[in-house]
Amino acid sequence: MRMTGGILLMLCVLMVSADSHARKRRTIRSNAGRPLAPESVTAAAVDTFILPDSSEVGLYGYDKPLRSRRETVFVANHSGHDITALSFTTQYIDSKGRQFHQEKRRVRADIPAGDTRKIDYKSWDTQMSFYYIGSRPSRATGTPYRVRLSVDTIFVARDCTSGTPSPK
Repeated sequence: MRMTGGILLMLCVLMVSADSHARKRRTIRSNAGRPLAPESVTAAAVDTFILPDSSEVGLYGYDKPLRSRRETVFVANHSGHDITALSFTTQYIDSKGRQFHQEKRRVRADIPAGDTRKIDYKSWDTQMSFYYIGSRPSRATGTPYRVRLSVDTIFVARDCTSGTPSPK
């Protein structure tokens, strides 16, 4: 009995010492602090912004049904630039013509020059009790509203070599 107890003790000591000499694992990447290669830095497009007039970007087809968490609008790009994002203001107006809420948003959207795209974004109506007057009718009761949309800024990709917005 004493012999087997001693052998087991020796085996445990050998296992612990063998495990303590195990190779350490490196948890940090070897290239974490290195700067990017110059090719990848110059190839990236840089955004610039334009304050458009009302004829360059059109917003239409707004929709927000009663129990929806999302709002939708179509954006028509009549400018000569590819849009990468846009900033716009939405005024929410009740049935008596009074403004009861206003939101300013910046939304990413890839819209080529001359094209139209649908964009979706999170609704301001967190309790889902309001609906746009032009949306499909619902059996549930809610508060109708109208909107006024205006584009504040468009963001376009700038040509890195010339430093000007790249027209299409």
